[in-house]
Amino acid sequence: MKRLSAVAVLLAAMLVLPALVPIGAALCPAAEAEIIQPNIPLRPTKTVFLYARDAAAALRELPDPVFSENAETLGLEQAELAGFTEKEDMVHDWGCLAYIAENARFDIYLPEKCNGKMVVICPGGGYGGLNAYTEGLYVAEWMVSRGIAAVVAKHRLPNGHWQIPLTDMHIIMHYLRGHSAGWGVEQIGVIGFSAGGHMAASLATLYQDAAARPDFQILVYPVVSFFSDKEGDVGTGRYLIQCEDEEKRAELLRHYSLIDKVNAGTPPAYIIMWCDDPLVSPLNATEYYAALLQHGVRSEMHILNLGKHGFGFTSSADTFDHLHDARPVFSASLERWLGSL
Repeated sequence: MKRLSAVAVLLAAMLVLPALVPIGAALCPAAEAEIIQPNIPLRPTKTVFLYARDAAAALRELPDPVFSENAETLGLEQAELAGFTEKEDMVHDWGCLAYIAENARFDIYLPEKCNGKMVVICPGGGYGGLNAYTEGLYVAEWMVSRGIAAVVAKHRLPNGHWQIPLTDMHIIMHYLRGHSAGWGVEQIGVIGFSAGGHMAASLATLYQDAAARPDFQILVYPVVSFFSDKEGDVGTGRYLIQCEDEEKRAELLRHYSLIDKVNAGTPPAYIIMWCDDPLVSPLNATEYYAALLQHGVRSEMHILNLGKHGFGFTSSADTFDHLHDARPVFSASLERWLGSL
């Protein structure tokens, strides 16, 4: 297997996959040594590291200002290493984290009174980074304001090791199941954006056991197939699966194309796309939704007119003109669907 360098992957992802770029954001790197702050003051109740040996030391290393001083580490061994030579970094002012490896973690946000639901958030970024603000922190704010506990997953990035992200998600789900009763959580679902939608749908279809299976899934402009008609879909697969053996690569692309992995045990889904998305074909949504219906899985799908790709749950300071009509429809329909579960 031949791996692209981490820098090559990230630069290519920024050029080919504007899932890393909220529509309207400039492609300009953050100033050196600057800590890029989000536009809201919300911070997690707890930060949990998967692999770090010392939680306090790991916190001091983070380029990410969103964490809780109430931190712990599970201290797990990494069966497979991502192999980055670069340290974790925040590479853009919308909160894009790159090179996440041994400091993989998740941030837990608990509302004052939980309504019984928790949503695990998988930010997008083409598997070359994680949009930790627009598709992470700001999503948590939306959830918590509605009494829903939220978790932002900052899993390892694959760097040619395609099993790593899903391995981390399984660990996160197991931890949350083990602690859910103490938080008043009865259902744990997952939401994902673009490549994070692929991560969420992978968890919903390729889960390793009942504890890792989400109770519901929310997919926002998701990639769920690597065989659609848009270049971005192919690009996401390229960065997840870097394999010189073409036969093996084709096998893995089929394995991680999730439409034919749907079965009667797949959790119910809310799916939303925009028909003007320049990167991810709405066929990802329609074919996945058709598979859910075929297997009797209760789900809901929306395809709106204007929205493009990559905007996530932007804060009020980042709202783009073309979202003024789409966002209220998105927010209201998602809130209603969550209330129906």
